[in-house]
Amino acid sequence: MAKELFNRYIWLTDTIYKSGRITFAGINSKWKRSCYSDGNEIALRTFHNHRNAIEEIFGILISCDGRTNEYFIENAQDIGRNKLVHWLLNSISITNMIRNSIFIQDRIILENIPSAQKFLGDIVDAMSENRVLQIFYLPFYKEVVLEIELLPYFVKLFNRRWYIFGRSSDSEVVKVYALDRIERLIITDHLFTLPSDFLPDNHLYNSIGIMSVAAVKPIDIVIKAFGNHPKYLRSLPLHHSQTEIETSADYSLFKYRLAPTYDFYQDVFSRREQVEIVSPQEVREEFKRILSQISKSYGN
Repeated sequence: MAKELFNRYIWLTDTIYKSGRITFAGINSKWKRSCYSDGNEIALRTFHNHRNAIEEIFGILISCDGRTNEYFIENAQDIGRNKLVHWLLNSISITNMIRNSIFIQDRIILENIPSAQKFLGDIVDAMSENRVLQIFYLPFYKEVVLEIELLPYFVKLFNRRWYIFGRSSDSEVVKVYALDRIERLIITDHLFTLPSDFLPDNHLYNSIGIMSVAAVKPIDIVIKAFGNHPKYLRSLPLHHSQTEIETSADYSLFKYRLAPTYDFYQDVFSRREQVEIVSPQEVREEFKRILSQISKSYGN
């Protein structure tokens, strides 16, 4: 029931947000076509209860213009800035759309994310109360399960895997752990204090993906993209620091300020012959070394 209520809050927020301004009758018209209504209207009292809950949970203010009797989100600009709320709106909006399109469900293909099914809910619960986790972790490179007392700082979804970032109770270094390598998890009664100056976005500010290695410093990197690939980079930038510094009919040059970690090289490699690392020379040489190692696997 709690999950259903939560989804209703998201549906209502998303409906008003996308409409800009909408009357209660307009909301009810959409509500009756949704997967939550069973064909019935939403009671005015229930609607106001939902409004209050949305403000309390998400900090989103649904106001009414007395002149037109239209409802609108007073602080709509905050939704764009709040990545979690924006992600929830998009995700559950798509889920609702699929549930309302039951007759074509087999024509809508989604990616399976196994790591979200087992421990993500418990980890989010622990984070919300700043509770220490005891995890039993089996990395791919070890055969022995590690027992770690973990202070969970934040989670991130990357390449179909969920990751948890935090530090162990005996270290000051924030490390990353894949949820699908956790064998068992216990939420303890021990509390921790998240450092007031710690921001997840800052932790990964210079990185692509999930790796933030202190030894790998951010540098200026220039990549040449050929053919139509500049369009892909413009629509979905490789990194937030991306700037297009040269444009021609055959290629474009993109400049980045980032740390060339493993995830960076993986991303560039996935683009194959459509991109080339132009500078600096040491990054070109490292990528050349990786390509040489791959080439050896395929012989001459």
